[in-house]
Amino acid sequence: MLASQTRGHSDFVMSNARDVDHAAIAPIIARSWHRSLDVHRLDPQRAAAPRVLTGGSLREHQDPMESLMQIAKGGVESLFLQVREAGYIVLLTDHHGVAVDFQTNPLSQQDLRRAGLYLGSCWSESEEGTCAVGTCIVDNSPITVHQNEHFRITNTKLTCSAAPILDPDGKLLAVLDASALYSPDDKRSQALVLQLVSATAKMIENAHFLKTYDDFWIIRLSRRREFAEVVTDGLIALDPQGRVLALNRNAQNELMGSEYTLRGKLIEEVFDVRLDALISGSMERQRHALAVRGLHNSRQYYAVMRSPCGRLVSPAVPAGRSAALRTPSVKALLTLADLAGEDPQMLKNVGVIQRVINKGIAIMLQGETGTGKEAFATAIHHASDRAGKPFVALNCAAIPESLIESELFGYASGAFTGARAAGMRGKIVQAHGGTLFLDEIGDMPLQLQTRLLRVLAEKEILPLGSEKPVPVDVQIVCATHRNLLDLVVDGRFREDLYYRLNGMKLNLLPVRLRTDKALLVHCLLARVAHEAGRDGITIEASAQAALLAYPWPGNLRQLSNVLRAAMALNDDNRITLDDLPSEIESPARDLLAESMPYIEHPAAIKTMPLSGGAIFEVEDDGNDCMQLMAALKKNRWNITRVAQSLGICRATVYRKMAKFQIVEPNDRD
Repeated sequence: MLASQTRGHSDFVMSNARDVDHAAIAPIIARSWHRSLDVHRLDPQRAAAPRVLTGGSLREHQDPMESLMQIAKGGVESLFLQVREAGYIVLLTDHHGVAVDFQTNPLSQQDLRRAGLYLGSCWSESEEGTCAVGTCIVDNSPITVHQNEHFRITNTKLTCSAAPILDPDGKLLAVLDASALYSPDDKRSQALVLQLVSATAKMIENAHFLKTYDDFWIIRLSRRREFAEVVTDGLIALDPQGRVLALNRNAQNELMGSEYTLRGKLIEEVFDVRLDALISGSMERQRHALAVRGLHNSRQYYAVMRSPCGRLVSPAVPAGRSAALRTPSVKALLTLADLAGEDPQMLKNVGVIQRVINKGIAIMLQGETGTGKEAFATAIHHASDRAGKPFVALNCAAIPESLIESELFGYASGAFTGARAAGMRGKIVQAHGGTLFLDEIGDMPLQLQTRLLRVLAEKEILPLGSEKPVPVDVQIVCATHRNLLDLVVDGRFREDLYYRLNGMKLNLLPVRLRTDKALLVHCLLARVAHEAGRDGITIEASAQAALLAYPWPGNLRQLSNVLRAAMALNDDNRITLDDLPSEIESPARDLLAESMPYIEHPAAIKTMPLSGGAIFEVEDDGNDCMQLMAALKKNRWNITRVAQSLGICRATVYRKMAKFQIVEPNDRD
C-alpha cells in the first residue's frame, strides 16, 4: 500500500513537472517541481528525513543572524502563541533555508524532529525540493505548500506556510514559517495561517528597518488618520539632506510601484508637504498625524515623524527654511552645518570636508578637550555615502592597554584564557563599510600603532588567535588634543602612521576663539531645554553677557553642562546670574557694576522663541551694550581685538561706543 502511494505521488509529480503550462496544480508549485527534478536532480521517492544541523555547523548559520534573531524573537513567539493550539510550530530560517530559531510544543518534539520541523533543519529547495521555505526563498513571496504539493513523499503529510523577510534593498534576510504535522485535506484551511505568517514577517521586517535607520528621521505612513500612530502602511528614512534614504516594501509599492525607485529624491518631490512642516510637528510634540498627498499617485496619507533615537542626525535644513529648524533638537546630533555655525574658520573646515568626504582620505581632527571632536566625526559619517553603515567609536585613552588590542582587532574562539567561546569581532570589523572613529589617537600604544598601520595599508585584519585575515573597508577619522608631531619627535608615535592618518587635518576652534558665541549659546540652550522638556525657558541679559564673556576652558562640553545646571537651579524658567557658577557669575557682576555709570539708555528686553520650547532673550540696545562692555573689558580696551572677538569691524565698535556713550577709562576726564 505504501509503495503504491509512493509511486502514485512520484508519477503525479513527474507528469505535472514535465508539462508546467498544463499542470493540474498551481503554477508556482509546478515550476518548483520542475526545478526540483531538472535543476536539483532530486528523487520524489527518497524517504530520508530532512537534514538537521547541530553544534558548530548550526552556529555558522546562527552567528550572522544574531542581530535579526534578536529583533525577530518577539514576532516568532507572538506567532507561535496564535497557532500552537492548532498544532503548529514556528521556524525562522536564514536565506539558505536553515532553521536558526524555532518555537514548538515540547511534548511532540520527537515527532517534529523526525519530520524536520526542528532547530537546524535544512529546508532549501535544493535539498527538499518543493516546500514552503525553499520555494519562498526562490520566489521571494508568501506561499503555502500543503500536503501532497510537497515534492518529496516524506513531506506530504505536512502543511507549511512561509513568508520572506527582506532588507530595505529587497535582499532576502530570512524566512518565517508555520508548519503542522497534521491538517485538514482542504488547502483553504491554511488561508488564515498564511495571513498570520505574512503579517508577522512584515512586522519583523519593519522592526529591522527601524533598527537599521535608528539614526535618522523616519516618516510613518498610514491610509487612515485614526490608525496613524498604531498601524504603519509605509516607512521612509530620510538622509541628513532630507532626501529619501530608504523605503520599506509597503511604501515603495504604495507610492510608485516596485519597478521605480524614490531613493535620492527630496521629500518635497514625493509629497505635497515641506520638510520643515513634517519636522516641526515632531519637535513640537504634536500628537496628530499630518495629512499629505503623494505627488506620483495623488493618494492621501497621514504621516507621523519618528525622531532619531540616541546619537543621531537631523535632516539639514537649507537656507531660507524655518529658522527654528536650524537649531537641532537634543535628540538630533548636530550636522556639519550646525557645528560650523557662522564662524569663518569652522565654515572653512566644513567646506574642506565636503570636498574630501567620499574620497577615502583619512581625516584628523585636532582641538582642545570639549570642542566637539566626536560630534564632528559623527556628523562627517552621516554626511557621507557611508551614512547607512556603522559608526564605531573607540577612545584609545579610556581602555586599559591590556584590552585595547582585543577591542580594536577582535579575537578568535579560545584565543586566550577568559575569551568568549564564540570569539569577538573587533571595532575595526564592526565598522566595516562605515566609519571608525579613533578618539585620543595619541594615547594608542606603539605596538598597536604598527598593527593599525598594516590594516590601513593592506585593508585587512588578522584577529588575535586567527590564521585567516578578514578584509575591511572603513573610513578612518581620528582625533586628538595633543600635538602628534611632538610625539613623533619624542618617539612615542610612529611617523609613518601619522602621515597615514593625516590625510586631511582640521583644527576645531575652542569656544573662546569663535566669532559666533552668541549662536552657540542659542543652539545649546535650545538643545538642553528640549532635553529637559522645559517650555518657555528665557535667559536674562546679564546672564547672557556673562556666558559670552567667560573663556570656557572646557569648551562646548562645559557650556552645555553649565546651561543644564542653570536650568535645574531655577523654577521660574528664567536663567539669571544667580543660576550660573560663581566663576562665571562673579566677574559678570563686577563688570555690570563698572559699566552701568556710563550707560544712559538701557533698552527694553525682548524675547525670541527657539525650537524645543526654549526662549532666548534679546535686547535691542541694552544687551548689545553689555556684550560690547564685556568684550572691551576682556580685551583691555584694545579695539582691534574687540572687533575680532565680536566678528565686526573696528568702525562698528567705535560707532557702538559712541551710541552707548561708552568712554575709554583714560579719556573719562
